[in-house]
Amino acid sequence: MKKLLLILILTIIFIPVTRAQKVGLVLSGGGAKGMTHIGIIRALEENNIPIDYIAGTSMGAIIGSLYAMGYSPDDMEQLLASNAFKMWYTGEVEKNYMYYFKKNPPTPEFVNIRMSLKDSLSMVKPQILPTSMVDPIQMNLVFIDLFARATALCGGNFDNLFIPFRCVASDVYNKRQIIMKNGDLGDAVRASMSFPFVFRPIEINGVLAYDGGIYNNFPTDVMRDDFHPDIIIGSVVASNPTKPDERDLMSQMENMVMQKTDYSLPDSAGIVMKFKFENVGLLDFDRLKEFHDIGYNQTINMMDSIKKRINRRVNADNIRLRRLVFKSNLPELRFKNIAIDGANAQQRSYIKKEFHQSDNKVFTYEDLKRGYFRLLSDDVISEIIPHAVYNPIDETYDLNLKVKMEDNFSVRAGGNISSSNSNQVYLGLSYKDLNYYSKEFIFDGQLGKVYNNLQLTAKVDFPTEIPTSYRFIASISTFDYYKSDKLFSGTDNPAFSKKDERFLKVKVSLPFLSNKKAEFGFGCARISDRYFQTSIINFNSFKHDNSVYNLVGGSIGFGGSTLNARQYSTEGSRDILLAQVFSGNEIFHAGSETIENDGYNKKNSWMQISYLNESYYKISPSFTMGTYLKTLYSSRNFSENYTATLLEAGEFAPTPHSMVTYNEAFRANQYFSFGVRPIYNLSSVFHLRGEVYGFLPILPIKRNAINKAVYGKTFSRFQHIAELSLVCRLPFGAISAYVNHYSSPAKNWNFGLNLGWLLFNTRFIE
Repeated sequence: MKKLLLILILTIIFIPVTRAQKVGLVLSGGGAKGMTHIGIIRALEENNIPIDYIAGTSMGAIIGSLYAMGYSPDDMEQLLASNAFKMWYTGEVEKNYMYYFKKNPPTPEFVNIRMSLKDSLSMVKPQILPTSMVDPIQMNLVFIDLFARATALCGGNFDNLFIPFRCVASDVYNKRQIIMKNGDLGDAVRASMSFPFVFRPIEINGVLAYDGGIYNNFPTDVMRDDFHPDIIIGSVVASNPTKPDERDLMSQMENMVMQKTDYSLPDSAGIVMKFKFENVGLLDFDRLKEFHDIGYNQTINMMDSIKKRINRRVNADNIRLRRLVFKSNLPELRFKNIAIDGANAQQRSYIKKEFHQSDNKVFTYEDLKRGYFRLLSDDVISEIIPHAVYNPIDETYDLNLKVKMEDNFSVRAGGNISSSNSNQVYLGLSYKDLNYYSKEFIFDGQLGKVYNNLQLTAKVDFPTEIPTSYRFIASISTFDYYKSDKLFSGTDNPAFSKKDERFLKVKVSLPFLSNKKAEFGFGCARISDRYFQTSIINFNSFKHDNSVYNLVGGSIGFGGSTLNARQYSTEGSRDILLAQVFSGNEIFHAGSETIENDGYNKKNSWMQISYLNESYYKISPSFTMGTYLKTLYSSRNFSENYTATLLEAGEFAPTPHSMVTYNEAFRANQYFSFGVRPIYNLSSVFHLRGEVYGFLPILPIKRNAINKAVYGKTFSRFQHIAELSLVCRLPFGAISAYVNHYSSPAKNWNFGLNLGWLLFNTRFIE
């Protein structure tokens, strides 16, 4: 009797289970089109259709993993619409983590060749194009925040997630698919979505893992073999590659790497929903609502047939409760121990201090994030791949860092090729090393008709509790000013003015307000101006007058930059507030015996404060408005004569052309200036750029009857500059064709062409 009763109880318990219909959801890859899957999931949930297992490839792996971790359709939409997700697929660094205080000033190189002392010439690697379209700097980090807690909760077994999950990656060396069912969930998803040339692959178990769509873009076989569902619902947003187009690089790449996938499913096995899209790019993630609605509406239209095939229902409130319980058990990201691979003992010591100052001290994900971006900001380390390994005993994570060090030596070459005087050749050499502290030595220079420079910079960064960066700069430069800058100018006349500047300077930088820096400087300089004081010059018989300034000075500045280009920016902002104090003497020597006051020697001390702001505001996808503001106040006294005074006065030069042109109308000791930069983006490469500036000296500098400088009437001289340019921004440089007009002198129109970057090294008076 007892035996019969036991059999009856077991029958009551197990019969409902064995008869319960299990449903598997399979999501194909397809780039941004994969956001269609979210709409399908929403429609299934709203109609109480169960999802017991989920599998996907590439974008299907991303959506599938999110759902498997307990994300609702609303949660997934919110994530994919966020700026954080945009940074995944653009490689853009969050502005709050751009550690400007460690950055070197931009240089005008076209090519950067890195090498190590161990390299032979055959191993030298020129860095002209990136190894992938998307810089993995954000993705390497954000996958910890997104997936580490779920990996910890499931113990590395994807069957123990909120929904059991599988995804597929590709081993291109052994020509086979890799079924990801355990391990680090972030690594599994990252491997599955690493489309060649777009995202950089990662190494799993000693092999490089690429996008799963190469061998299996619709893993119904994985779903059947691993989970044995009663019925499969499939979502297909991709198709096999069509005949490649000779004008379409992406279609050629797809044909080279993607194997044909069977997107069908026998009627007895389940239901497949197929979607066809036209003119959709791999990274068109801004079309989230459009793709979501397509998936949702088609699923709703098929709901009657889905319900006929699937008779089991789940309670929506029960799913929400289970999801809440699962997510509430996710262990908080608290890190303790750090293990580093790819660095020596001294480098490991430096790296650890960026996260915490003492061993075994617990730190947060925010601490990890700040240390991660600080380490990558000065280019001594090329890549950091972090992993979080959970310790259930003390409920903390070990932080495992795989570090790739940059090669020590770098050779850079570039400059500017111009239709006018501003042709420049740039060469740079640098050596970087990381031990207990980071150090870099840079020797670079430029050679041209207008600007010549040699500069040595030594930089040392210390990972103290408040990180500090020290720079020592030794510089020699000359600036030759010409009265005009004509198209294809071939004049051999000497410059009417030559500025020779030699200085030594020490700068100390500290982080300030996240992506800005506070910088303190001290230095000494000898500045020599050789010039003519008449407008009619006989270069064969006239000699230059000479004013020499021996100076010492200090400075304190606050500022930062999030601009997206070295020149011709279209996004971000830059602002610099700088206070400087100088003291020294001026010595004047006349070039002609007829000029009196030869041997003039006068002491002078002054202070000056300047502020610059450059910002860009996106008005529409095609239109951007930029603004430019610069102000200067200087208490500097006049030099011996009018020309010497103007040569040392503050210069307003907001465009590349104005940087190499001497124009008296745009120099003053105190001024306000403002400009607007309307930009029409023709494509990601080309934009049409307008620039209009107003320049208003507070006290314009005038010449009196005896060739001395005097102040004119307050706000009595307003000047303007207008320029229109077509800009093509390429990975190695920029091409710009421009036409501009200056209000003074009269009829001052210029036009020309530049290829490259017109960027100058640090000057003593900034």
